[in-house]
Amino acid sequence: MKKLIKIAEYILLCMFLVLLPFEKEKLSILITIPILLFFYFYYKKAEIKHYPIFLFVVAFLIRLVTTLVLKVEIADDFKTMLEASRSLLIGSTEFMKGFYFQTYPFQLGLVLYQTVLLKIVNDVLILKIMNSIYTSLIVVMIYLISRKLVKEETARIISFAYLFYLYPLYLNSVLTNQHIPALLTLVVIYIMVSKEENWKNALLIAFLLALANFFRTESIIIILGIIVYTICYLKKGNWKKKCIHLGIILVTYFALTNLTSQIILHSPLHENVENNLDKNVTLWKFYCGLNDEHNGIYNEEDVQAYFNTNEEKELLMNRIKTDYKKFPVLFLKKEVILWTQTNYDLRITNEWNNSIYGWLQHFNQGYLNVIMILFVISLIPKRKEEENDKIILIKILLALYYGIYLFIEISPRYAYNLHMLTFIMLGIGLEWIMCKCNQLYTKNNRKLVERNR
Repeated sequence: MKKLIKIAEYILLCMFLVLLPFEKEKLSILITIPILLFFYFYYKKAEIKHYPIFLFVVAFLIRLVTTLVLKVEIADDFKTMLEASRSLLIGSTEFMKGFYFQTYPFQLGLVLYQTVLLKIVNDVLILKIMNSIYTSLIVVMIYLISRKLVKEETARIISFAYLFYLYPLYLNSVLTNQHIPALLTLVVIYIMVSKEENWKNALLIAFLLALANFFRTESIIIILGIIVYTICYLKKGNWKKKCIHLGIILVTYFALTNLTSQIILHSPLHENVENNLDKNVTLWKFYCGLNDEHNGIYNEEDVQAYFNTNEEKELLMNRIKTDYKKFPVLFLKKEVILWTQTNYDLRITNEWNNSIYGWLQHFNQGYLNVIMILFVISLIPKRKEEENDKIILIKILLALYYGIYLFIEISPRYAYNLHMLTFIMLGIGLEWIMCKCNQLYTKNNRKLVERNR
């Protein structure tokens, strides 16, 4: 099994290595290097007590200011869900009869959550402030997970670097349904890498993933990751304990998600609502994701084709048979968009000077370019004596996300979770670079001493 894991690690490295040549605006890296060097040298000297609290406060203040300053267009799905929340606030469930919620009923989680908050303070600002709290906690969780994988000093540098990554700051104001599930996912990963396997932690993991699934149906990827991770480390002496632990997670998770679905299905929300759309949304994700012309991104052409026919399977199979030769290039383009681009769907309406807005976009892209280079270095498999089983869990999740998004619909926004995992891995690459620099420095010093003799 260890040999298979090592081979899989090298395959994963190659999968991401191939993306680097396609990074946009490579020279924009020069903008970000001075800032990253500042982070490094500052943290080499700074002594900050109660660092998680410090990190949360700074992250929250930055995010709060950003939500007040940035004017972001609330559009598409998020506009629909906000309008639904406002309708539910006055007792109307008419939105349930519309195309969107008959097609995507699993989006009700965010609607119910937003309705509760708007009931307390009827202003969109409260939603953005709560998002700022969640994303600030995400920064803290990246630090807490990183310190289980790398040195304390390195974990601090990485978490502080994520604090200034611009794309999550932008997403605070979009009212996306990603923040709470992302935070809960990180808590699950933290439990997996830092706590012992027992029934209490298994129940907690299942509950957190079921709650995350209530807001966004991505928890199944984490479930798959836990299954693969468990299989990778099954041994004669631990197989029974690990199987029981995994079994508790699976049974509890699926019981909770099914229970939640049934409660919502039999709630007043579904009274007098007839679902006349017998559409397989899972197939839609694949049909859209395999569109070569639009790089697997949501588009109206596919919407009209898919939702105006009763032959969805035939439609998907026809696309596969017709375009399968284009898939290798399509897959590459999709992964490049997902992992290396973030300026793709920014909708900032501030009347800024074009040069300021352009500089922010260059900085954002340059920042991501540097992160991706460090990330790929982090994926280099370690020697046997340096191996850390906890890192394998993160790599498994990265591989699953990479593989799944080859085939289904994508958006640069979907990279939100992916970039969190990327930052968690960064510390490994940073420590590798620092180690090589120290070795080079030591070697040069020895040569200098020998010459002086």
